[in-house]
Amino acid sequence: MSRFRHLITLALAVIAAVLPAHTAAASAADGEDVTYYVVQEKGDGEPEFLFEIAQRYLGDGNRYPEIFELNEGRLQPDGSTVTTPEVLLPGWILVMPEGAEGEGLRTGPLPEVTPAAPEEDPLPYYVVGRTPDGEVEYLYLIAERFLGDGERWPEIFELNEGRAQPDGGALTDPETVEVGWALRLPADARGDDLRSGPPPGPSPSPPGPSASATPVAGDAAAAPGGPLVPALIVLGTLLVAGGLAAGAVLLLRRRRAARPAEPFDDSLLRTDTSSAWMTDRALRVLVAACERDGIEVPALAALFIEGPAMRLRLGNPRDVAPAPWVAGDGGATWTAQIARLQDEPASDARPAQFSRLVALGVAESGRVMIDFAQARGIVSIEGSARARHEVLRRWLGELTTNPWSGNPRVVMVGNGLPQQETAEHVAGLEQIVPDLALGEGGVLVLSQAPAAAQLELLNSRLSHPHFGWVVIVLGRVPVARWRFTARDDGWLSSGFLPDVRFGEQASVRRVDPR
Repeated sequence: MSRFRHLITLALAVIAAVLPAHTAAASAADGEDVTYYVVQEKGDGEPEFLFEIAQRYLGDGNRYPEIFELNEGRLQPDGSTVTTPEVLLPGWILVMPEGAEGEGLRTGPLPEVTPAAPEEDPLPYYVVGRTPDGEVEYLYLIAERFLGDGERWPEIFELNEGRAQPDGGALTDPETVEVGWALRLPADARGDDLRSGPPPGPSPSPPGPSASATPVAGDAAAAPGGPLVPALIVLGTLLVAGGLAAGAVLLLRRRRAARPAEPFDDSLLRTDTSSAWMTDRALRVLVAACERDGIEVPALAALFIEGPAMRLRLGNPRDVAPAPWVAGDGGATWTAQIARLQDEPASDARPAQFSRLVALGVAESGRVMIDFAQARGIVSIEGSARARHEVLRRWLGELTTNPWSGNPRVVMVGNGLPQQETAEHVAGLEQIVPDLALGEGGVLVLSQAPAAAQLELLNSRLSHPHFGWVVIVLGRVPVARWRFTARDDGWLSSGFLPDVRFGEQASVRRVDPR
């Protein structure tokens, strides 16, 4: 009997592995009441992200993977599907986890979604934002930016005249454009911030009071092709075929294993965009609050996102913090509620003083970030080659793609380093020494510890407050200012910060390896 139960367990595991998105999508597909949210355009040029939606309705932004898992693979009103937690578009419908609460949520059967007919040549589109002066962008400016000629604005007007926009409005007057509108552009449009695919339309209306939340009796049983039928077929097949059960064992073992024999992919990972945009706004709120109160913007040693709060560890203690920040620990830390940070005025400028701020990973208490500019010395990564490379590629992704990071120069010295396309690769440190001058700087990565003379040179440059380079060495450097150790099980330790899981996106609890 125990062998039979074990076989059933394996069969169910395989079903879960084969059909994860289908079961999530089917959970709210047959007319039952669910809690859902329609993604909005924030109106300040930034999209909504899962982190802030989780923060608003679940009380903890780190729970955003729960929302993603419920909606992965779900067809959306614009014909696209949810495939990555980093990308949301206005008008998309997100099923929310149980217990979600807050203004803006809707309850009832999910609105029906009809796939849009694919276009042979989809045009790019642009979501209208604001100018640096705070004014709504206008057609001439958009044409000048993306078509190279402002006089081509009538082409944009003709492509969009009368088309329904996410807020329910429509373009009828070329002089009236609203923030958040999605405008199709001619096929030759080029530039940053363009998007491809069908532009988002109006958000679905909530179901009327007469809508029934009770499914018609027998509908679920009579519906052909429901999720239960293929599941039972797979289950029966597995119970009969012992060979497939053995295959299930192998499948489960593979999913649990680290698979060290597979070739290591050194391509850059995308950063956790939802958390990055939230952090970017918090930094700009910090800058605006300091400017308002006439306080110098503090240097940050570290930043912690802990449930509903963000805590800053300052480079130098400050007893007085501008609202909504509250000083603590004798001025060593400033803390603010993330919900407040979403509503406070923010600086329009990129917070360039934090351009070397990087997310290290997630500890038991939440996300941990550190500003490499505060190291003022070499940063070393010890551990196996695989673990070192994994940490490095994540750091490079953070340093080059975060909203506040700018576009730093990346130079890699030596052999055996990840082949990042945008990085410069040189054989020896002497080739880059002439460029290691004071100023904007960049990121310098060494494949091994430098020789004594080179180490002395680097330390002398790094000690200068206006030296803008971050120097990362793969390997043991006893005199490194910050020494990190990366383990093959995904943990990163430093000795001066909490240990973090460098591959996690949500809060973790450490398990004693013993």
